[in-house]
Amino acid sequence: MTQKWLVPIDGSEIALHSISWIIKHAAEFREPPQVLLINVQVTLPSDIGRFINAETLREFHLEAGTAALAPARDRLTAAGLIPEVHVLLGDPATAITEFADSHACSQILIGTHGNSGLTGTLLGSVAMKVVHRSRVPVLLVR
Repeated sequence: MTQKWLVPIDGSEIALHSISWIIKHAAEFREPPQVLLINVQVTLPSDIGRFINAETLREFHLEAGTAALAPARDRLTAAGLIPEVHVLLGDPATAITEFADSHACSQILIGTHGNSGLTGTLLGSVAMKVVHRSRVPVLLVR
């Protein structure tokens, strides 16, 4: 059975750690995983609609999300893995965990800075929120 891996990408170099891990380890699996890349765009304040129409906002989020996903998509494609790409809107941790559930993902792979202790607690990273909310296994890649 093909594994379905969800990989959130925020456009940072840290997020690409999970892509490097996938490329390095994909050959160890009987079948290559199905990789779903997502970028979650944070919702802008509701009163912004007074100045910018909804279609322009939608295009902005789609363009920004697609640009953030491009390096991950390109690396995977060069390694022979063709990912699905998705741009979502909302709270990142909530969107990631809901997407994993609704798309029957077998696991979530997420790059992290690796902060722990007080620093990690104060930052309240998206990765840690995903770990706490997810119903599927989460692999944190440093």
